[in-house]
Amino acid sequence: MANQTTSSRIRAYFKANPAAKDKEVAEALGIVTNRVSTIRWRDKNIGTPKRKYKPRKKKPANNWTTLSIGTTKDNMKEALEILKTDMVNSPPHYKVGGIETIDYIQAKLTIDEFRGYLQGNILKYSSRMGYKGNASEDVGKLLWYVNKLKEVA
Repeated sequence: MANQTTSSRIRAYFKANPAAKDKEVAEALGIVTNRVSTIRWRDKNIGTPKRKYKPRKKKPANNWTTLSIGTTKDNMKEALEILKTDMVNSPPHYKVGGIETIDYIQAKLTIDEFRGYLQGNILKYSSRMGYKGNASEDVGKLLWYVNKLKEVA
């Protein structure tokens, strides 16, 4: 593993240990957890790079060089759209059909049923926080449902 890039070492570790958490991978490879989270997010949302990168040889600290990754315009547009999207307050997949899903659910349920639905989602996001996907996104969704419950209470 010594001659691989950090990203490829992270991917190799996940391939060997699919259930590994980001913190465990970071500690095993001696890197920061944020780097592991970034690679996992990139691979999930954009896909793994098609090109194999050769690791750079370390240069003295006073000789800085710039590494160009060479992305395409389509990849950049897709990445920017993902970054612009608010996946907590207004995820685009909840608006398919012209109506926000939560509004449709509220219209179809009684007020007590809708409160129960909101309470169930609060329990869901608080229980799985940090175990599935992005923990900060789960916190945002949890708070969104708490605020919605305040609105209808």
